[in-house]
Amino acid sequence: MTRAIALPLLIVLAAAGWAPHCAHAQEPGTKAAPATGGVYDVIERARLALLADKYEEAADAVQEAATMDEFLTLDPSLQFRVFLFGAFADRGREDYLGAHEFMVLATRFPDANAEHWFMRAQFASWVDAWADAAQSVTVVATRWPEFLADADDQMIGRIAFRANDDGQHKAEKVELLKALFAANFVLEGGSQPDGLWHELVVDALEHNDLKRAREVSKRIQGASTLLHMRADRRFDALVKSEKRTFNLPKAVKRETKRLGKIVENNPRSLGVRVQYGYALLEAGRFTDLLALTDEIIAKVAAAPSGEAPFDDIADQLNWIYNHKAAALRALARWDEALAVMEAARLRQDEGTINVSQAINLGWHYVDYGKPEGALKALDGIDWAHSLSAYGRMQLQYVRYRAYLQLGNAQEADNVLAYLREHRDDAEDTWQVALLDAGDFDGAAALLISRLRDEDERYEALGEVQEYLPLPRLPKQTEELARWEKLVTRDDVAAVIDEVGRREKAPMYDVPD
Repeated sequence: MTRAIALPLLIVLAAAGWAPHCAHAQEPGTKAAPATGGVYDVIERARLALLADKYEEAADAVQEAATMDEFLTLDPSLQFRVFLFGAFADRGREDYLGAHEFMVLATRFPDANAEHWFMRAQFASWVDAWADAAQSVTVVATRWPEFLADADDQMIGRIAFRANDDGQHKAEKVELLKALFAANFVLEGGSQPDGLWHELVVDALEHNDLKRAREVSKRIQGASTLLHMRADRRFDALVKSEKRTFNLPKAVKRETKRLGKIVENNPRSLGVRVQYGYALLEAGRFTDLLALTDEIIAKVAAAPSGEAPFDDIADQLNWIYNHKAAALRALARWDEALAVMEAARLRQDEGTINVSQAINLGWHYVDYGKPEGALKALDGIDWAHSLSAYGRMQLQYVRYRAYLQLGNAQEADNVLAYLREHRDDAEDTWQVALLDAGDFDGAAALLISRLRDEDERYEALGEVQEYLPLPRLPKQTEELARWEKLVTRDDVAAVIDEVGRREKAPMYDVPD
């Protein structure tokens, strides 16, 4: 369990003199007699079951207690604890919907603190209740901003990103972003969540508040985000007023320098090294990245059992392998890059499939013109439990390209039908699939739609920029030619000019 769950559980379950005792008066200095009878016995049964990890038994006891007439007469602090018991019981038996519902009840009480509201946000994210997750994080950021310093920044970022998933909660999402900005929310190592602040800038400009837009833009650090904004005509007034911020060559250098210092100050974090790796890729410092990844991998391999040199190896080591392979491809060391991706496909010390790396490996096999290797790389992926909707689209796209290269038209058509049906899960993937299928009119219509959609424009404009050239395999050269044919069409080029611009970016865009 995460800290946000484990800490309140210990407090609620293990603290001496828990709430039922307060229902019976006692003299100071005397031993408290346990509460007996009725609802108190049922609540105690739930507590003991939780301590013994008997979650079904605990859930039954909570349900029984909460439906007893006596429950309504209990002190509110005790009712609060019972709802917490229900949340922990349902979490333990993997009924996340129930756990979330209990946390909604618990946070209605004044006893609820930052831990409890954050638990509500976490449970809400597990059941795709993104609007409620956003509301819960907004409460934490507003009432207890200091709590965010030790909170799960990746979870907060994911919630903020998906807060308006249904398109009905834009105002709530903006309130969350404003609360995070006011609370000085940052990512691991102190990096700014550029994508979130970009959305705040959009909101400020929509309200004709250039002063606010300038204030927010000063926190944006990444050259990639600044490039996307420079390319969008909505930001022209801001770019003109903040020339230093939007100087892209200097932004690339600033970012590598800043993250290099963060790496020095966080010797046990792989996460900050992964961030640094992305900056090195953008800057074209491929040999530096290769040296960094080799050093990390060697350090991990040489560490004695039980003495890991980094605290987040389980979550981050696979991305170090990804960075190494990307650097090798950028140096045209193709076979070495494939070998590294093969090594990353299996999780270290587990032998289980690393899903993201397996799909990436399959993608690169089809780039190499090796469709059999691509399909083999996907073997063993748990379609039902290991993949998001977006991930399924990536896997299916690899299969589509592989079957095209194998000349298996029937299977390719079957996969293309899946991609078409689920295109809303990954429109960028559907777009390149249309190009592979030779449907340039369909691809053009989709790209034009994305460019004119204010929510989709950020990604679409980023895709059409001209990045610094990289070595390419024959299949990649063919892919680039199709892409250039698309973005230089008269109808597409006209819309690009209508909403933004296509520039020669002073950075590299190295695929994962």
